[in-house]
Amino acid sequence: MSALCRVLSFAKEKRRIKYHPIPSFERLYKSDRSEKVWLPELQHQFIRLARLSMKTAMILVRNTGMRAKDIRTFPWTRYNGIQLQIRSSKTGKLLWIPATRELRDHLDSLPRSGALVMLTPSGKAYQRRYFNEHWREDCDLVDAANAAALGADADFVRTADLNFHDNRGTAATQLCEAGATPQEVAEALCWTVERAQRMFEVYMARRGVMAANAITKLEEYRERTGDSLASQEANRR
Repeated sequence: MSALCRVLSFAKEKRRIKYHPIPSFERLYKSDRSEKVWLPELQHQFIRLARLSMKTAMILVRNTGMRAKDIRTFPWTRYNGIQLQIRSSKTGKLLWIPATRELRDHLDSLPRSGALVMLTPSGKAYQRRYFNEHWREDCDLVDAANAAALGADADFVRTADLNFHDNRGTAATQLCEAGATPQEVAEALCWTVERAQRMFEVYMARRGVMAANAITKLEEYRERTGDSLASQEANRR
């Protein structure tokens, strides 16, 4: 069904058909991608190897958590050198957020040759299909480089197992690990608080952060109350 939907979307985009009979459909299952995140070192490698437009896309999603559609249509007017303005195309919410140093350095180095930050080699706006093609081509460069360096049979994270939006999971995870609350994550990523809370519980639990925090608190509690074995031994002396 997914393949048929893509074919029909392409046909409508090329004006071969007037009506898309299944623009969206409810899936019988939802894939669990909670463990599918781009490791920071893999993101860095992609940035080194990718063409400029895809490098820009990675730096934007890595620093803002924006969705691909919002990145493809992101205009220069929403960046003032210090902050950038993000609109959630799902909720319509518009807000200004600080631009990280990494993002500012990259955007300030780009030529402003059009209304949009990201343009195709011919100077046009990226359509979804063309964006996905370029993204996958540059992902393949990363996998090929790792296979050449480590061996084709080596156990390493392949970008072929990841998609663009898995970078949003990385951004959300890093925000949580940096101490952001679910409410702050929701504002930064234009999510609902409920979705951010679910993400917080799933990602943080599976990465062991919550368990590690709990053990640290247990250790601190035992030290305060003298309940540790070391404290008991010291009291006997």
